[in-house]
Amino acid sequence: MKTYALLLGALRLPGAGAFAAPQLATRVLSLPSGPHSAYLVRLFAARNAAMTAGLLLSAPPARRLWWRTAIACDALDVGAGLLALREGKPRPSALVDIGAAALATALGLAGLVADRGAAR
Repeated sequence: MKTYALLLGALRLPGAGAFAAPQLATRVLSLPSGPHSAYLVRLFAARNAAMTAGLLLSAPPARRLWWRTAIACDALDVGAGLLALREGKPRPSALVDIGAAALATALGLAGLVADRGAAR
């Protein structure tokens, strides 16, 4: 299996799986239980599923654009987490959000680099 596909699985598949089990994700992310949180989790899960499909189904030049788009989304998630922390979100919950988004950003960058190396 190609390195970029392994990184993609580590990066996106858990998030996409949250679509089927949003209650588990709300507990892990310390979100209040209920339909509003489940909806928000499913929004992120749908984004992860779309990114996964785009990355897996595209040819190398287009796939690099998908990587960059995913990295930008994840970096914006880091920013959103920092804003939430500043606006009063409980620190432990905000740090989980920020850490997960930072890890996703780093894995996305690694995937982009690995994919570029595989294309040469």
